[in-house]
Amino acid sequence: MLAALQSGFRPREERITVLIPSRMRLGAKWVDVVIHNVSSRGLMGGCDEPPQSGSYVEIRRGTIVIVGRVQWAKGRFFGIKSQERLSVKALVDEPRLASRPQQKAEPDAGERRAERRLAHEAQMARQVERSRAFASAFQFIVMALVGVTLAVIAAQGVYGLLSRPADAIGAALEGK
Repeated sequence: MLAALQSGFRPREERITVLIPSRMRLGAKWVDVVIHNVSSRGLMGGCDEPPQSGSYVEIRRGTIVIVGRVQWAKGRFFGIKSQERLSVKALVDEPRLASRPQQKAEPDAGERRAERRLAHEAQMARQVERSRAFASAFQFIVMALVGVTLAVIAAQGVYGLLSRPADAIGAALEGK
């Protein structure tokens, strides 16, 4: 950490991994996007048509609007530096809008694939959350069992330590 500060680089801000389906305005059209991680100053998103570096985009999740500049793009992923600070909790807790923006009557094959991909990513997000909850419960159970085991071992050690002098005293009293 000290070496990073002395070399002139700031330590990287913590990113919180999320999977949040959202909408992004890219020029004059709207596209589906999934936010993969968030920090207080930016986010990483993924979509079928990522914006070019240097372009400005608007991402909406429910009533939250994020305006930012694209810092990098690689494959389906891109990084945005937002103009304002982001609240991860607000993004995660914000419900999706009840209705989507109006679309054409007949979606083309690319849009259908994008919708399927977005549905798959949402399913994966739910699976990740279930796995995280299971792992947390499993970790609690294992730690509780380890604690109980250590308590039993300690109790047996104390019993053994105290029973020898008590046995010697009992034997001495019976011998009188």
